[in-house]
Amino acid sequence: MLIQSKSANMVRWSLVSCFLLSSSCIAKFPESSDSKTDENISSPPSKTPTTLRQARWQAKYRQRRIIMNNDGNDFEMIEPENLQHPEKFLERRTTPLINSQVDSIFYCTGVFNMYSNLMAQSEPRNSKWFKPDMMAAMKERNIDPLKMMIEFCRQHNKEIFWSMRMNDTHDSSVPECFAQWKKDHPDYLVGTREDRSRMNYGARRWSSLDYNLPPVRDKVFQILAEVCHRYDVDGIELDFFRHPVMFKEQMFGEKITQAQCDMVTELIRRIRQMTEREGLRRSKPILIAVRVPDSVDYCKAMGLDLERWLQDGLIDIVTGGGYFKLEPWENLVALGKQYDVPVYACFVRRRIEDVRSGPEDKSDLNIWRGEAYQAWKAGVNGIYTFNRFDPNDKIFHEIGDPKLLESLERTDQTVYVNKKLWSRPESWLKDGDKYVKEN
Repeated sequence: MLIQSKSANMVRWSLVSCFLLSSSCIAKFPESSDSKTDENISSPPSKTPTTLRQARWQAKYRQRRIIMNNDGNDFEMIEPENLQHPEKFLERRTTPLINSQVDSIFYCTGVFNMYSNLMAQSEPRNSKWFKPDMMAAMKERNIDPLKMMIEFCRQHNKEIFWSMRMNDTHDSSVPECFAQWKKDHPDYLVGTREDRSRMNYGARRWSSLDYNLPPVRDKVFQILAEVCHRYDVDGIELDFFRHPVMFKEQMFGEKITQAQCDMVTELIRRIRQMTEREGLRRSKPILIAVRVPDSVDYCKAMGLDLERWLQDGLIDIVTGGGYFKLEPWENLVALGKQYDVPVYACFVRRRIEDVRSGPEDKSDLNIWRGEAYQAWKAGVNGIYTFNRFDPNDKIFHEIGDPKLLESLERTDQTVYVNKKLWSRPESWLKDGDKYVKEN
């Protein structure tokens, strides 16, 4: 691995600043009331590119004992008649977190191109659980769940990121989640439902986007650019673990090339430049977080050149793990220290507990305590929870404090792969199990 000093990072960013105001890279949004900037975005004193980067450097190391990923389904459960009562929405997953160890909420508002926050670049959210008239009622009343979540976090000194699932493929099996944009552009996908039988990898998620194609990368950029332009978020998360597919070749066990890795890197670079421009506009930095498999080599094999992103200063926060983990947490911690980036350990019930399926809101508290304690001992900057939505769960009051965990009854363990689970390293990537290195 290459050693990158702080001074080198600052020199590099002084060069990047030359591109920040290039009009050729600025996202263009249709003239629409839905594409207006959030009038609540604060406007602190103006910053220069240098002072903005300094502020971002400080912000990336703020306290994040626990990052809670919320998939946005809390809004799906609300009855239309309760839309005028935001407390009904917040009570489901958020209000009880006020005095918890959750310092940051990474809020996802839907699957690819279908979001509950109405934007010019995307379609209204739809699913088999969503009330059919909900989106129309929300638009009529100018109700925006992402804006509501931002306001909550501002009131209670919590950090708020918008989380984008870079290749969510629930639509492979849930037709209601299949965006019209995908229907209009079937050639942008890795295949068709009929191709599924020929796919041995990528968990046969035939509806995955194919990042080989410039229109796909452009669409991803435009969605992220609109969020950053319209909403007063502290950052954006690029969730590459939901789901871990980037290129068509992966589905058939073919090798991903360096040229393909570079396509994704240039997309990340373009996103970084956009967040810098938007940060200058609002005089406040916008951080970029990623969630990826916790192995540099596994990431590279699926087209994610994680170390290049770190080397070039394109990302601010790294979360490792999900359905499975691949290496000791100490390895991810060392990578973060090498490039001066905080790292977080992702916990998913279906990995750390010996279960095949079942309710995500149930947990063996001693196991969660033990897993978290081991991650803290390895040196992570915090814990990231995925698919944990009961705000009254004790984990949100315990696993963010290693000293407290040391005094509690716990089951010390670090699970890498749950063999009972369908989603294993080799389910997504040919010979993926060879990247599991427990020592």
